[in-house]
Amino acid sequence: MSRKQPGQHFLLSTGARTLSLAKVLRMSEGAAWEAFKALRWSATGGDPVCPKCGCVAVYTYTARKLFKCKACGSQFSVTSGTIFASRKLPIRDILAAIAIFVNGAKGHSALQLSRDLDVQYKTAFVMTHKLREALGAEQAVQELSGTVEVDGAYFGGYVSRPTARKIGSTVA
Repeated sequence: MSRKQPGQHFLLSTGARTLSLAKVLRMSEGAAWEAFKALRWSATGGDPVCPKCGCVAVYTYTARKLFKCKACGSQFSVTSGTIFASRKLPIRDILAAIAIFVNGAKGHSALQLSRDLDVQYKTAFVMTHKLREALGAEQAVQELSGTVEVDGAYFGGYVSRPTARKIGSTVA
């Protein structure tokens, strides 16, 4: 993976293309599961880690996509302990939603995501809220320092007009 050139925007670098929508849509369900596993446990090189006790020694079930911890004996999947724990969508669709959501520079509405993934609006609404919640939780623990540049922002809201009636005047 090449590094970012000086003065180059990160989204234009090759490092930003690690999870492209085109790659995700070409994946089979098994390949998407492996990609999700590699993203989920990137610190261990894609090797599963028990979400309850943190043990890396696990059994892998061959019939189902589950793991069993050798230390505490709990069963877990690739989505256990994440915002996608009680998922109904296939892993490939979840990865596609993540790719669509994080690669958009100006955000992505639930209505547009529902059209892109061919799912109901409520499903896309819940998915976007889960993704926003995860991003917010990640950003809550980080503190900005030094020179901070912002490309664009919207602050405030509706500013009401001052009323024509002054305090203390009488109404006839």
